[in-house]
Amino acid sequence: MRHMTNEHGNTIKVIEHIILRNYWEYYIVEAADEDGIVFALVVGDYTELGYVSMDEITPYIMTRTTDMDEIMPAPMWSWCTDKHDFDQSYSTETELY
Repeated sequence: MRHMTNEHGNTIKVIEHIILRNYWEYYIVEAADEDGIVFALVVGDYTELGYVSMDEITPYIMTRTTDMDEIMPAPMWSWCTDKHDFDQSYSTETELY
């Protein structure tokens, strides 16, 4: 798990990173619910936060890790380096601009 922040000061807690065969990246923010739905920052044609069905993407997973030390942050985001960076954390009820 690692915290990532964007240019607006919003912070998300990334618990898993997935790359699909089409090279879309999924920064998983919330673990799957009982229906296999996760909340993630998705980097594809656009970068956006949203809900994703793991059942739909699992056949296309190329890489999957929970070790964030080897992963680059999403475009326009950076890894937080200290506790002060975590002060404004993102939740699904917070709107990002």
